[in-house]
Amino acid sequence: MAAITVEKSGISTEVRSPLLMKFSILFLILICSRQSSAADWKLVPTIGLNETYTDNVRLLGSGKEERAYITQVSPGMTVTATGQRLKLQANYVMQNSYYSGVTNETKTNHLLRANANAALLQNLFFLDGNASITQQNLTPFGQVADNDFNLSNNRVEVRTYSASPYFRRNFDNNFTGELRYSYDSVASSAKTNSDSKSDTFRFSLNSGQAFRTINWGLNYNLQKIHFERQAPLEADMTTLNFDYYISPLFRLTSTAGHEKNSYVSLAEKPPGFFGSVGFAWAPNQRTNLTFNAGERFYGKTYSLTFNQRARMSVWSLGYNEDVTTTRGQFLLPATNNTSVFLNQLWQTTIPDAASRQQTVDNFIRDSGLPAALSQPINTFTNQVFLQRSLQGSVGLTGVRNTVVLNLFNNLREPLSDGGVDVILNPSLLRKVRQTGVNTLWNLQFSPRTNASLSAAYNKAETIDTTLVENTKTLRASISRQLQSKLKATLEVRRVQRDSTLVTGNYEENAITLYLLLGF
Repeated sequence: MAAITVEKSGISTEVRSPLLMKFSILFLILICSRQSSAADWKLVPTIGLNETYTDNVRLLGSGKEERAYITQVSPGMTVTATGQRLKLQANYVMQNSYYSGVTNETKTNHLLRANANAALLQNLFFLDGNASITQQNLTPFGQVADNDFNLSNNRVEVRTYSASPYFRRNFDNNFTGELRYSYDSVASSAKTNSDSKSDTFRFSLNSGQAFRTINWGLNYNLQKIHFERQAPLEADMTTLNFDYYISPLFRLTSTAGHEKNSYVSLAEKPPGFFGSVGFAWAPNQRTNLTFNAGERFYGKTYSLTFNQRARMSVWSLGYNEDVTTTRGQFLLPATNNTSVFLNQLWQTTIPDAASRQQTVDNFIRDSGLPAALSQPINTFTNQVFLQRSLQGSVGLTGVRNTVVLNLFNNLREPLSDGGVDVILNPSLLRKVRQTGVNTLWNLQFSPRTNASLSAAYNKAETIDTTLVENTKTLRASISRQLQSKLKATLEVRRVQRDSTLVTGNYEENAITLYLLLGF
C-alpha cells in the first residue's frame, strides 16, 4: 500500500492548458495507476505572502517611474512519488499579485514544473511526461525583469509539455535498442508566431557492456514541427558514434553522419554530411574532460566539457555549438541547473541525498536563486539559428560561507529568414551576442539565520549595429526560521539598465518581505 506523507513547504499554479495537454496528463495518471499504488507519495502544501515596495514598477525611464506597493499571495503544492516503477515530481504555484499606489491592478502568474517516468512493462516499455509553466522575458532588448513583480510588457508566460512512450531492450549486454515517439507543445502569451507542436521519432542502437575496448552507436532522429501560421519544419539526422578505449581512463571519440533540414536558408544549405573526432578523459569519479572538433554544413565546429569536484568546491566549463530554435531551448532542461550544481557542491559534506536536496531547496529559496544559473535570454521566434555557447561555474563552500560564481558568452546567428517574426523584430536578421556574470555569497550566522549578497551583470548587443544594452543587478537579503513552519526573508534590490536607446534606460529600487508558511 502506498505511503503518503503530508508536510509544509511548497508552491502553486493554475494550469491554462489546451485540451490535449489535459488529456495527456490524465492519460499519464491512468496509465501509471498500477505503478502508483506501489510508490511512496509525499504532498507538501504551502502558502507564501510577499509585500514589496518598488519605485519603478513598470521599469520605465526617468520621469515616467511609477511607485507601487505589491501584495502577493502564493498558495502552492509539491507532489513527489518514488517507487520501483514510477518516479514523479510536480511543483505548482499560483502567484496572486495586488498593486496599489499610482497603479491599481491585479495579476495572476502560474508556475509549474512537473516530470514523470513510468515503467509500464518492466525492462521493455516506458513512458516519460513533462510539463512546465514559466514567466520569461520576450527579448533581451527591452525591460528585462528577473522576478514576477514588475509590470513589464516584455514579460510573458510560456507553457510546455511533452509525452514520450518508448521501447527499450537490453540484449544480453551485447547492445541496447530504443524506439521512441515524442509529442510536445510550446505556447506562450506573446503576440508572436511562436506557438508550435512537434512529432519526433527516434531510434538508437548502442553497444553494451560486452564491448570493453570499443563503444559504438547508431542513432536516427526525425522531427516535424507544426506552426500556427507558417509551413512545417522537418529535420532528420543520422549519426554513427565510435569510441576506442586506450585505457580505462582515456578513450578516443568520433562521430559521422548526415543531416537534412527543410527551412529556407539565409546562407549555407542545411543538408550535408558532418563528422568530428576527439577524446574523453576521466581519471577519477570527480574529474572528467571531453573535447571534440569537426565540421558541419556551416563550417568548423567544437565542443568542450570539463567538470571537477573536490571536497569543498565544484568547477565546470563548457562550450557547445548547435543548430536550434527558441522552442527547442524551452523544451530542454537548463544547461546549468542550479539544483544539480549545488548538489555536486555539497555531495561530500552532506552524503545523504534526501537531506542534501532539502538543503539545496532551502538555499535556492532563501537566496532567491533561479532554476538555472545566469544564462542568455531567448528571443521569441520560429527562426532557426546557430548558437555558440560558452559557460563556466565555480562553487566554494565552507563551514559558514558559500560562494557561487557563474559566467556565460552566447552568440546566436540566424540561419533561416524568420518569416513574419522579422517584421516585428528586425534584429532577428542579425547576430546577437549576450554575455553575463553573476556571483553570490551566502553567510550562515546560525542554524536558523543566514544572509546573502549577490551581483549580476548582463550585456546584450547586435553585431554590426550600435544597439547595446547593459543590466546591473544588486541584491542583499537576510532569512530567519521564525518557527518550525514559518520562515521570513527580507530583501533589498537595485536594478540599473543602460542602453544606446534613450527609451531603454531605467533604474529600480525595491524592498520585499517574504513569509513562507507550512501547514
